[in-house]
Amino acid sequence: MDDRKKGLDDLLSDLGIGEDEAAPEVVLKEEAIPIVAPTPQPDPKSALEHFMVGLLLRLDPAYSVEIVQQENVFRVEILGGDVGRVIGREGKTLQSLEFIANVAMAKQFGSAYRVVLDAGGYRRRNEERLRRMAAEAVQRVEASGQPVELPPMRPSERRLIHVMLKQHPRVTTTSVGEGEARHVVVLPRQADGAEA
Repeated sequence: MDDRKKGLDDLLSDLGIGEDEAAPEVVLKEEAIPIVAPTPQPDPKSALEHFMVGLLLRLDPAYSVEIVQQENVFRVEILGGDVGRVIGREGKTLQSLEFIANVAMAKQFGSAYRVVLDAGGYRRRNEERLRRMAAEAVQRVEASGQPVELPPMRPSERRLIHVMLKQHPRVTTTSVGEGEARHVVVLPRQADGAEA
């Protein structure tokens, strides 16, 4: 306790307050209460940039971000540093960072905005790979007339396949399986336009 008191005395003397000085007199007035202006809420892009820079600085100071807003979607490209570390195995770290960024934005702005992260072009390359996989499946279904099962995918990847092939005149898609084994099946469209 004595060391603590001594430490406090040292801190106070550093601030120019000695032991012999009297405490300042506090006078409470019940007149007008000053109106405190609410702190202005930052714009969403600045808030997201501040959050992402703070998050990435904890991983590696070499990272930087580039943010492009397209209506209510923020596309964030993570640059510099070890992009493999940010991407993680099968993009899971990138997906987790995206989830955290979306939670932070939702906490501050509600569900008005969505964040999509990419690092080193990983997401773009993955979407191109999925497009090629879907095109190959369509060719195989058209050639054989038999359903083609694609490998298990994350929900966002399955959704992309469904959206890509939704308007296709000769094939349709469905998801089958449970959990990690859930995958897309590309089926021939029936002649009357109904799904198989």
